[in-house]
Amino acid sequence: MSDLISTQRRGSFAWIQLTAPRSNALTPEFGVALADAVREAGGDRSYAAIAITTTARNFCTGADISVLDAVGNDPLEEENFAGLGRIYELFCVMQRSPIPIVAGVGGKVLGAGINLALACDLRIAADDLDVRGFGVAGVHPGGGHLRMLDRNLAPGWGAAVALFGQRIDASTAATSGFAIRTVPRTELVEAVLGVAAAAGDDPALARKVTESLRASQRTDLTPEAGVLLERASQLWSLRRKAQFTGSAATRTVSQKVEPSA
Repeated sequence: MSDLISTQRRGSFAWIQLTAPRSNALTPEFGVALADAVREAGGDRSYAAIAITTTARNFCTGADISVLDAVGNDPLEEENFAGLGRIYELFCVMQRSPIPIVAGVGGKVLGAGINLALACDLRIAADDLDVRGFGVAGVHPGGGHLRMLDRNLAPGWGAAVALFGQRIDASTAATSGFAIRTVPRTELVEAVLGVAAAAGDDPALARKVTESLRASQRTDLTPEAGVLLERASQLWSLRRKAQFTGSAATRTVSQKVEPSA
């Protein structure tokens, strides 16, 4: 266990809990820790699925302010570029997982936090859900965000979130395609673990079906291509904000939400 995530076995699935600071604000260190946990679970042939929940009030408040400020000041500096890449690699690792991932998503889900949710195969929403896109930070989306919106959300909702700053909440979570259903916050973890357990007690079969599903999606942009398609424009927008506003505009509302519980 670390101060970023914890993992435990629950029968035929791995349960990963997100415990990172500032409501799971995305940092390179958090990205590496979670990617390693997903890889480890995927490499264990006795697992049929992964369940992801969080101990925080908010599922993910987007990229950490320090990451945004550093990239905004010098987006092509080697460590800044690589650090953002480690976060984006997490989303690719999750979408390549050989076993399915279900997540419990509640509270605020901001900017790249949407990527973290949509990189999972399935989501169950809590009744306090509040999803808002990259417009919160005033920067171009990144990390394959637009690809994931188009692939996962119902027609019209990708444009609503990315272009018009519309929110997804508990009342629209299912109709938008963001989640399969909404449950009371107190029931979220139990619901997620129940779905993960339903992946079955035959891990070999679960992996084969997951492999076939991944293959059926290969006419779509790959996760890596989605990241590359957006990256230059996002770096341009981050640098532009830093130049004109002293990077203040890159600060997300993650500053305003309560730290992880």
